[in-house]
Amino acid sequence: MPRPGRTGAASVVALAASYAALRSEPLIELDRHVSAAIAVPRGHQADLAVAAATDLGSVFAVAGLSGTLLATGRARAAVDVAVAGGLAWIAAQVIKPLVERPRPYQAEDRHRLVSEPAGSSWPSGHTAVAAAMASALSPHLPPAARSIPIGTAAFVAVSRVYVGVHYATDAVAGLAVGALSGKFSGVLRRLAGRLT
Repeated sequence: MPRPGRTGAASVVALAASYAALRSEPLIELDRHVSAAIAVPRGHQADLAVAAATDLGSVFAVAGLSGTLLATGRARAAVDVAVAGGLAWIAAQVIKPLVERPRPYQAEDRHRLVSEPAGSSWPSGHTAVAAAMASALSPHLPPAARSIPIGTAAFVAVSRVYVGVHYATDAVAGLAVGALSGKFSGVLRRLAGRLT
């Protein structure tokens, strides 16, 4: 697993690169092609499964995971997940209107497998929330299990493109926002610990 300082720096670079790609016509075109390749339908059953599982990056998933952790006696992990997920959701909602990127089904003739989401396309809020939860939960898990939340965040990122509501660069930005939110929530927890 990368060291925390490197994860933060890599997240900032990924976020900046994703934003820069929105300002370059050749990169926008590349993004469209990559996103179209990811969104190729793979059958009705796959569509249903991915459309349902993409909500692993929703605020409902934050509530569900935090509640489960709390109910099983892991209060610190529950708080970390709730704070990180909440920060990621807020960050994404604050950024979206600043960029106002149309979603693929709005800008192009693309399918949409889920209900119409609110807000603009960049960054992916679901991906940000999933990445933040992964960042917050991973330190509470044994090393062998840490790939599970990280893999889940990666799945959510790809799924948001597959269901037709984001471009690939939106998902990259969401991963970066989520990782940074997870780091910031850890800083907040340490500061709160010093104050008490």
